[in-house]
Amino acid sequence: MEKYLKRIRKNNIICREEIIARLYSLIGVADEPMPESIFVYGHMATGKSLIIQSLLDYLKYNVSYVNCIEHLGSKHIYNYILDDLVTSIKESSSDSQSKYNCDNIMDFIIALKKISRSDKRPIVLVFDKCHKIRHFDVTFLPVILRLKELAGINICTILISEIVWDKFNTKIGALRPIKIYFPQYTKDELAQLLLFDKPTNYDIDFYKNYLNLFLSVFFRFCRDLNELRHMAKINFAKYVEPIESKRIEPDNITALWRNISGTLRSNLEIIYLRVSTSDFLQPDYQMSREIESTTKLALSFELPFYAKYMLIAAYLASYNPVKYDKHIFMKQSSKRKKKIRSIKKTGEDAEKKCRVFTISRMLAIFCAILDEKVDINANLLAQISTMCQLGLLSIVGDNITQLDETKFKCCASHDFIIVVAKTVGFEIKNYLSVNMA
Repeated sequence: MEKYLKRIRKNNIICREEIIARLYSLIGVADEPMPESIFVYGHMATGKSLIIQSLLDYLKYNVSYVNCIEHLGSKHIYNYILDDLVTSIKESSSDSQSKYNCDNIMDFIIALKKISRSDKRPIVLVFDKCHKIRHFDVTFLPVILRLKELAGINICTILISEIVWDKFNTKIGALRPIKIYFPQYTKDELAQLLLFDKPTNYDIDFYKNYLNLFLSVFFRFCRDLNELRHMAKINFAKYVEPIESKRIEPDNITALWRNISGTLRSNLEIIYLRVSTSDFLQPDYQMSREIESTTKLALSFELPFYAKYMLIAAYLASYNPVKYDKHIFMKQSSKRKKKIRSIKKTGEDAEKKCRVFTISRMLAIFCAILDEKVDINANLLAQISTMCQLGLLSIVGDNITQLDETKFKCCASHDFIIVVAKTVGFEIKNYLSVNMA
C-alpha cells in the first residue's frame, strides 16, 4: 500500500489518500476474494476514473475498461469485454477471440470461466459512464453485479458514475454494491492540484499567490478541475504581462490584482468554451464584439463531444470540394503534410461556396478527423437528426421520393464553427481547401 501511495504521488495524484486506502483494502490483495461489485460515484473531474485505472494498472489484474457511451447494447459489451480479457493472456489472440464470442449472458459466463482457468489473476470489469446501461435490457445490470456468484470465479464489477445509486432502479431488483463517494475538491486541494502546472521560470510562492487570486474568482462558479486548469493557464499570461514589461514589480500583489481582476471576471462568461477573451482580439479569428454573441450562441447549444466533431465534419464536407478529400484526410499518404500545406487557406475564402454533401461522406470525414476509434451506432446517428432540428444542418431535396442517400447542407457560420472547434481543440483552418481548378 505504501509503495503504491509513493508511486501515485510521483504521478501527481494527491488529495485522495483515504479513498485509495479503502479501494486497496477491497481489491488490493490478489489471493483474497474480492467484493462482487463496487459503485464509484461523484461529480465530473474528481479523479474517479484516473484513480481506478491507476490502481488496477499497479495491481496487474486481468482488467477490461468499458466506456458505456460507446456501446449500444449488452451483446456488444459482452464481446468487447471478452476481447479485452483475452488480449492480456499469452495465447494466440486470433484463436481466443473467435473462441469466446457470445450472444447472451450464459455464453458470456461460460467464456469468463474459461478465461479464469487459463489466467489465474483476478478479473475486474470497469464500466465507466455506467448510467447508460440503465437503458439496456432489465437483466443486464442485476447480472453484472452478481458475476462472482454466477460464474464462481474471483471477479469484481466496478461501476463509475456521476449520478447516485438510487437512480439505478431495476424492475427485478439488483444486488446493492459497495458505494464509494468521490467528493468535490476543496479550494485548498484545487490549489495543490493546479500547482503542478506551475511554469518553470516562476517560483512556487509567486504562483501560489496567483492561484489564490484566480480561485477567489472562479471557485464559486466552477469546481471542474479540467476547466480550471485551462483557465488558470491562459490567464497566467495576462497576469505576468506587466511584470515582463517591467511596469509592476513581482511582489506588488495589489497592483497585479487590479491588472488581472477585470480579465478574470470577463472570462467567467466563457469558461466552458475553452477560449478566453483575448481570442476575440486575435486577427486570425477576427472576432469583434458582434461575434462574441456567436460564442454565447455556440455555448447555449451544449452539444455532446461527438456531435461537435460531427458538425465540424459537416462543415468541412460543405465547404471542401470532394476531389480534395483524399489529399486532406488520408492519414496514410506520405505526402499528406505537403499537400495540405499547398491547399489550406483561411476560412473567409473557404466560405464562398456552400456545397451539398451525402451522409456517407460526412461520416467518412468524421472518422478521419477523430483521433480515436468510435462505433457508428444509432446513438451517434441520432445526433444528425438533433442538429437538423437545431438548424445547424438542413436536408436538401425530397428524400422520400429519391432512391439515393440523404443529402445535407451545413447551415452553421464560419465563426460558429471556429468556436465549436476550439472547444474540442481542433484546428479547422488546417483542413479547409482552396479551389485549385
